[in-house]
Amino acid sequence: MSKKLPKYKEIEQDILSQIQSGRLKPGDQVMTEMELCNTYKVSRMTAHKALESLAVRGVVHRIAGKGTFVNSIHVNKETAQVTSFSSDIRSVGMVPGSILAEYHFCNASDIPDIGHVLELEPDEKIHCICRIRTADGVKVALNYTYIPFRILPSLDLQILKGSIYEYIQRQYDIYPYSRDKTISAVLATPEQKRLLEIGDEALLQISHPGYLSDGRPFEYTITYYIGSRIVYTNHSGQPEEPYQMTFTPERFISSAK
Repeated sequence: MSKKLPKYKEIEQDILSQIQSGRLKPGDQVMTEMELCNTYKVSRMTAHKALESLAVRGVVHRIAGKGTFVNSIHVNKETAQVTSFSSDIRSVGMVPGSILAEYHFCNASDIPDIGHVLELEPDEKIHCICRIRTADGVKVALNYTYIPFRILPSLDLQILKGSIYEYIQRQYDIYPYSRDKTISAVLATPEQKRLLEIGDEALLQISHPGYLSDGRPFEYTITYYIGSRIVYTNHSGQPEEPYQMTFTPERFISSAK
């Protein structure tokens, strides 16, 4: 027989489920302690404990005299770093997750812009990976990753449930770095809305190639962050030249035959 959750934990999980489903969005106000008392038939102390537990986890913040509000996720990192999404999310005390939306492989000639960046011949193969990334179960980003077969001949799909970077570092002692980034705001496509379960919302698109220590292109990644749910603050000691390639996710989808 499973042990029954304490009442404050039940309230905490209910609020978290509302955030995960999108019913409560960043900036929205959570029920007050008195409203929680009336809804769940609990004491003021139990309601207070539930909200405080969420605040300690960084899910919400409390403003005296105003109420409790849902947080966006704020991540600080160095611009030149190539850190995995998983390590970024762990750095703010949350649990990262990954849902494989699609995997296939194709020839470089099928996606010539990507093949050009990866310096591949037209008939060379590329792993094409599309994943939904989560933080504490909340969908926050959609990630497209392209890795040449010449760098990674085989790929266990089970590792796509976690961090590709961490797997590669652990398994092959490869530590890629990033040199160029393109950052832009875009509107979500119908397919992105479906995968991320969002409405008409702006996405922050960050794309960059990754390189090995010998200068060979290792991968190309395009990530679409839900602008209202996650915020990245980059710190850089030196200016970078932006990479000028443009790319649309429809090409990824259309390349799956």
